[in-house]
Amino acid sequence: MKRILLLGLLVIQTASANELSMMTAEGFGFSDATRFSEAQARLMALRAAKIDAQRNLLEVINGVRVTAGTTVKDMTLESDIIGTRVKGMLQGAFETASDVTLQDGNWVASVTMAVCMDKTALECRAKPTLAAITQPSLVVTPEEDRFGVADLPPAAVAVVQTEVAVPVAAMVEDTADVEVTNADSTAIATVASEGNVALQNSRVTGLILDASALNYTPMLDVRVRTQRGKELYGPGHVPMGSDWLHWAPSLESAQNMEEIIGESPIVIVPEALGEATELVVNDADAIALFTSNTLNQDFLASGKVIIVVSGS
Repeated sequence: MKRILLLGLLVIQTASANELSMMTAEGFGFSDATRFSEAQARLMALRAAKIDAQRNLLEVINGVRVTAGTTVKDMTLESDIIGTRVKGMLQGAFETASDVTLQDGNWVASVTMAVCMDKTALECRAKPTLAAITQPSLVVTPEEDRFGVADLPPAAVAVVQTEVAVPVAAMVEDTADVEVTNADSTAIATVASEGNVALQNSRVTGLILDASALNYTPMLDVRVRTQRGKELYGPGHVPMGSDWLHWAPSLESAQNMEEIIGESPIVIVPEALGEATELVVNDADAIALFTSNTLNQDFLASGKVIIVVSGS
């Protein structure tokens, strides 16, 4: 009689942003109506249902994917700190629904409990999240393996070194005296001609990663990398324990979440999944993202990122 949302293992077709953000589990409890007063019997049934829901909820949490090959359970087995924090989070689970009815001489109660994967849902804004709890235990990518100014085409370097944001099209101007490879020119021209309107308008407030065409579901260790393996976003790009993961069931839903990514997000479609299930973007999009982030107060460091997942 369990009805469990296995977030990270299953994303249902009609999932909402709240359902992606919250993990829920239902529990059931019973008490004999003939042995106790009505008030006492109802409370006993509800208490039993709550305990059952918490037990079921732990199963859900343990099944959440950290990477393609690991789960929260794996992390808790390896780290007493994570295990303690997960148990503490479970104790702080909140009730989303309850019901108690008299059936064949027994009071039968059902209780639905929830904990938060991230802070996307309104109910989760002031609550601890699994994403924040597990982030400090994730491997941080070294600076030399992150995308930086040294990875930009020469024409783009001058842009990110200015103090005032300029349209991407400016990257292809006045480059006669700069040595630019064919690959560099192609990347810059692609961004200038096909790039994001928000970036061309010089103001970007966040990032939407539309991974809906990929076999990608919510997980706790998210990495965005280039084709050459340089990391653009991951757990080490934001302060530890911060609100850095957000999920949406559609591009339209993500665009409506202005409280997270603002009014002018840059939208990037990852072209593939890497061997470690990282989201891989092409060179042109990497240039666009790094440049817009540098020129717009480092919105990545503030976790202003929403990922649109597949199967939703």
